[in-house]
Amino acid sequence: MTFLQPFILFALPLIALPILIHLINQNRHRTVPWAATMFLLQAKRMARGMARLRYLLIMLARMLAVAGLIFAISRPMSGGWLGLTSSGAPELTVVILDRSVSMEEEDPGTGLSKRRTAIEKLTTALKDLGRNTRIVLFDSATGHRHDLTSSDALTELPEAGPTSTSADIPALMQEATEYILNNEAGRTDVWICSDLRQSDWNPGGGRWESVREQLRSRDGVRLYLLAYQDLAPDNLAVSVSGVHRRETVEGAELVMDLKLTRTTPTSEPVRVPVTFIIGGARSTIDLELTGNQLVRNGHTIPIDRELKRGWGRVELPRDANSSDNAYAFVYAEPAVQKTVIVSDNVQVAELLRLAAATPSDRSLIYEADVLPSSQTAVIEWDKTALVLWQAPLPSGVVGQQLESFVANGGCVMFFPPESPDDAELFGTRWGQWADPADNDHFALARWRTDTDLLSNTLSGTPLPVGQVTAFRACDIQNEQATVLAQLEKGPPLLLRANTDPGAAWFCSTLPATEFSNFVANGITFYVMLQRAVARGAAAMGEARQYECGMLAANVADQWTPLDETSSSVLLSQRTLNSGLYETPEASFALNRPLKEDSVEVLSNGTLEQVFNGLNYTRIDDKAGSSMALASEVWRTFLILMIVALMAEALLCVPEKASTAAEAKIMKRETPVQITPFPKKGSAMST
Repeated sequence: MTFLQPFILFALPLIALPILIHLINQNRHRTVPWAATMFLLQAKRMARGMARLRYLLIMLARMLAVAGLIFAISRPMSGGWLGLTSSGAPELTVVILDRSVSMEEEDPGTGLSKRRTAIEKLTTALKDLGRNTRIVLFDSATGHRHDLTSSDALTELPEAGPTSTSADIPALMQEATEYILNNEAGRTDVWICSDLRQSDWNPGGGRWESVREQLRSRDGVRLYLLAYQDLAPDNLAVSVSGVHRRETVEGAELVMDLKLTRTTPTSEPVRVPVTFIIGGARSTIDLELTGNQLVRNGHTIPIDRELKRGWGRVELPRDANSSDNAYAFVYAEPAVQKTVIVSDNVQVAELLRLAAATPSDRSLIYEADVLPSSQTAVIEWDKTALVLWQAPLPSGVVGQQLESFVANGGCVMFFPPESPDDAELFGTRWGQWADPADNDHFALARWRTDTDLLSNTLSGTPLPVGQVTAFRACDIQNEQATVLAQLEKGPPLLLRANTDPGAAWFCSTLPATEFSNFVANGITFYVMLQRAVARGAAAMGEARQYECGMLAANVADQWTPLDETSSSVLLSQRTLNSGLYETPEASFALNRPLKEDSVEVLSNGTLEQVFNGLNYTRIDDKAGSSMALASEVWRTFLILMIVALMAEALLCVPEKASTAAEAKIMKRETPVQITPFPKKGSAMST
């Protein structure tokens, strides 16, 4: 409980006022011995126990009445689940808002999403609690800080609206922590509004330890986790991949892999109407889903032979979350899936070339060129999808070229050189080679199956990643990176540096037999490289696919929307929401990250580990819930005061009736206290 006028609580000692008045009244009476009252006083002693209890109850009622009045004037706040402190408004309030796709799941009764519910409740609570506090917003879509003039700005700010992005909660917490430490604010409240999706929280990442250490050393910071972890059981999501155009005898067709996912599995077949919109023309087919997903590889849609470049969208009927009911795509002549291998090791270079050049889709063209580290100047960056770099990390012009290549959507995967040095690129450097201590190999401890290169297949089948072993591994130093696979008692096997819109991965071992069993367990290694090539190629050619949140906002300033849905998106929010756009050079499709379709949430134990040693309060809420985080309860204390006064009045009635006879006997102008004569030899009191 907290108070909007906490200084009024300094009047709480006034509760003792009835006791003080009672003591003063006792000293007003004179003691006069009078024999006629001896028998009357003896009779009263028999009822003294009940009278004393009544007097105590009267005193208690009067004290409660005073206390109720004081608490009512101080305007107390309370909530259904929330136990706030009683130290008044904080000096700084930091709001960390999860704007990911999964936060758009709505309550069917009210139509309010999880994100909207959280914003409205925080706005109401901060309007009362935060009148003298600075409010700062960190949103997951932009990752930037926004200083708010009032709590009402939360509902009006575009940076608090819906997006088709994912969230990086550790990165937001790190930004917020640095801001708190740099500003040296006094008491600070940090509100985290999220649905606890594991893909957004990345509890195994190294950034959480840094956040915990910094916040533990900072007094006056309290965390409030506003959690929306309930899932709509029948929510459906759709996605497509591998969209490309191919010629047929009859004309041309689009080929794609279609995937439907359901939050919870169903034992009975569920009919799902799927609508395809190709250049404005609509067609619908009915599919039957059993379990929690349906995959159709190589689904084809006939198109006009003259259409060399175009756009489309796949849609599902509206359900609990409309943000995952559509998936946009563009198509054109497919780009060459080109890989450049930079290595001075002939054996390693050949193994990398075989994995990259072997086509996974026979309708596409694959190329792989091998270059020594001294000839990187001849790389055609604008025609390359993936760079496999097995050499010392470059610096100077080549390092800048690699950074520019990734910034434009390209992908690069680094493998450790034979002799690592101190060079750094993408915030990462190589450590020293390590050998297993207690065994002849490093086993794989854990890996991410929800996203990136080692994720499960479209059908949900996991890759045989657990069979991968490393006989030697090189340490990778980057605390900010995302670990995709971790060796047991060793360094990470695979991690991804924080780069957008392209990707930079670091693999700690080599495919040669003396370093790993990548060749013997060829499926994992082959799929890993093919996915890297496909991601790089998706940002090339005339048809480019991007995940929302990958591109800078100003990139889309000159884009022309291709449909009405895209036209309705604010210019500043284009790269954060699904849409279809074009320029004279290329067409662009922006979609939600597919890891947002994962429904795995943090367990209670994992959450405790994430906030280990931190002072935090968890508040479980639901989309559309009407229960307020905090509300004024002064009326309750006023009612308490009225009840206390009524009880005092009722308790005083018997006391006046019992003393009526005494009043007739002892009627005097001066109040006196009557006592019988003292025994012989005793002193008389006056």
